[in-house]
Amino acid sequence: SRGGIRMRGKKLSVSVLLLAVFLGGGVFCSLTGCAVSDSGIYSKEEASITEDKLEEPAGKEKEFEGVTLSLLNFSATTPSGVLNNTCAAAEEKFGFKIEIEACNDDNVVRTRLAAGECPDLLIYNTGSLLYSLNPSEFFMNLTNTRMAGMLDADFIQAASVDGILYGIPQGDSMGAGVYYNKELYATYGLEVPETWEEFIGNLEVLKNAGVDGMGISLNELVSSQLPFLADNYQVMYENPDYARKFTSGDISFADSEEGLRTWERYEELTPFFNEDRVSASYKEIEKRFFDNSLGHLIQFTSRIPEWIKTYGKEIDKVGFFALPGDTRESTGLTIWPSNGIYGYKKSENTEAVTAFMEWYLSEEGMDVLTSFYTPAGMFHTGYQPKTQAIELVREVQRYYTQGRVTLALEYLTPIKGINCSLICSELGSGRISAREAAEAYDEDCRKMALQIGLWE
Repeated sequence: SRGGIRMRGKKLSVSVLLLAVFLGGGVFCSLTGCAVSDSGIYSKEEASITEDKLEEPAGKEKEFEGVTLSLLNFSATTPSGVLNNTCAAAEEKFGFKIEIEACNDDNVVRTRLAAGECPDLLIYNTGSLLYSLNPSEFFMNLTNTRMAGMLDADFIQAASVDGILYGIPQGDSMGAGVYYNKELYATYGLEVPETWEEFIGNLEVLKNAGVDGMGISLNELVSSQLPFLADNYQVMYENPDYARKFTSGDISFADSEEGLRTWERYEELTPFFNEDRVSASYKEIEKRFFDNSLGHLIQFTSRIPEWIKTYGKEIDKVGFFALPGDTRESTGLTIWPSNGIYGYKKSENTEAVTAFMEWYLSEEGMDVLTSFYTPAGMFHTGYQPKTQAIELVREVQRYYTQGRVTLALEYLTPIKGINCSLICSELGSGRISAREAAEAYDEDCRKMALQIGLWE
C-alpha cells in the first residue's frame, strides 16, 4: 500500500518514500516560486506574494467573520513564527481569528482534556502518545472525509486509533540520525562510517585529539532519547516482526538479542559524550557543534530549518548519516510521521475548524506554510518541493530513495514507556548498565500496556 512498510527478508522499505520525483524537487527550500531570504525564512512582509494570492475582493464579507478559534500547540517541529504566520494567512482568507497558545508540557494537554477544556484545534503527537489520549472522546472523525483521501498510509496509520483517523499532518515527516562536522572530519582524516565499528573508531580519534565525539543533553527530553530511538531501524532490520511481537507481549528488549543490543550500542557511546552531559542545555550543545568543539550530534532532521535560520552559511559544514548498525546491511534511517492537527468534535465552530484544516492541507495551504520555512522532510500528501535541495538534505534523502528507512517503533506499536527519557538519562550518565536500562524500559512498557488495556 502507499506508504506501507515492505519487508523482504531483512530489508525494510516505506513505499511512499520511494517517489523518485521527490528528489527532483528537493526539500528544505521554499516552494512557491518566491525568492527565499538569506536565512531561508520569510518575514511576514516578505510574503506579500502569498498575501496577494489570498486577498478577497474589497468589501466582501469573509466566511467566518467574528469567529474565534483556540489552538493549543504542543509541537516544536517548525521554526519559531511559522505557525503564527500561517494562521495569520488563514485569518486573512477566512475572517476568523486564531488564538494560539504554545505548550511544552504533556501534562498540561492531558489536564485540559480531562477538565473538558479542549481547544478548537490541538497540535499534538501522532503514534503511541495519541493512542494514550483516548482520542475518540475528544477529536473529530476524519476517516470518511476528503482530507483522508489526500494522505499516505504512514500518516493514516500514525494518526488513527482503532481504524479511525483523527488528524491531519502539521508538516513534513522527519528522520533521526547523526550529524557530523565536516571540518573536523577533514582535519582528522575521517570518513563517513557505514558500520558501528567504523563509527566508534571515528569517535576514538576525536577523543584522543581532545575533541568531544558526541554532544548530548541528558536533561533534555528529546536529546536524551535519540541514541535509542534513532536505532529503531536496526531493531526492525534484525527482526521485522519485532513491533507486532512486542505489542502482543511475546518479546521484550531485555530478553531478545536485537532488543538488548540497541541499549548496548547506546552504552558504547557514553565514553564519548561531553563531560557536562547532565547539566548542559541542548542549545549549548548545538552551538559547540557549529563552533567545531564537538564532532557529532544525534538529532531529528526537523532541526535543519532552524539551523539554516540561526547559522546561515555555516550549515554547509554539516553532514549527515544514519546511525550505523553493526553491519552495512543493518544501517538505515528511522523516520517519524508528522505531528497531527486535531479538531475538537464538540467545538461550537466545527465548520470553521474543518475549513481551516482543509485549507491547511491543500496545495494553497502548503504553499503558504512553506513560504515561511524550509521544509525538513517529505509531505504526507505528496506535495513536492520545487527548488533544489542543499547538500545536507540530499544526504538525508538518499536513505529514502534507497528504501533504507522504517517507521520508529512508537508508530508501529501503541506501547511506549513514559519514562523513556529518564531511563536513557540514567544510562547515558553511567548510573545503570545497558541490561538494567532494557529491563527498566520493559517494565515501563508493561505498565503502559496494562494502563491502555492491551495486556492483562
